[in-house]
Amino acid sequence: MQTFQKTREHAEQEKLLVLMNRIESEPAISQRALASELGVALGLMNTYLKRCVKKGWIKTSRVSGKSLAYMLTPEGFVEKSRIVGGYLSKSFTLFRDAKKQCESFFSVCKEMGWIRVAVVGEGDLTDIALLVGKAEGLIIENSTTENDLSIYDAILITDMEASQAVYDYLSPRVDTSRLLVLDLLHVSKRNVS
Repeated sequence: MQTFQKTREHAEQEKLLVLMNRIESEPAISQRALASELGVALGLMNTYLKRCVKKGWIKTSRVSGKSLAYMLTPEGFVEKSRIVGGYLSKSFTLFRDAKKQCESFFSVCKEMGWIRVAVVGEGDLTDIALLVGKAEGLIIENSTTENDLSIYDAILITDMEASQAVYDYLSPRVDTSRLLVLDLLHVSKRNVS
């Protein structure tokens, strides 16, 4: 439940950051346009804006008729900076944890004599794994679940969006003793047949 709550809070902060960035760059943007960009209903966008006004992060002024202009207040700039700082901190923590876990996995690969490693995934975690693997002297390649993975000594899943689904797809198709998953992905290695 705590992981779900953190994920939900992260999503809320991400929407708030996008909202603040858009208001900063285009004060006369409509609620409808904001809702569309954030992928939320117009009513929910109205709720976000009212909450930001109530907290003192945004102020409004009437432009004409029903049109409003939005402006970040000094408190809004402080909140935006706090959110960005949190993202940076989480990013550095992710990098350190991922690098350490990749080094550990690749060390095991070398001990087992596994030199050719496939990394299955896209994004930051994949980039980290590729850099660390090359630094460890492995032949490391980015791959997909559709490729012939039998040519690799080991397969490391780095897909942060669908890591469980990738594991569930690959586990019946490859030797699971050579199917590696970083602990930070929290993949359940249950028997999927």
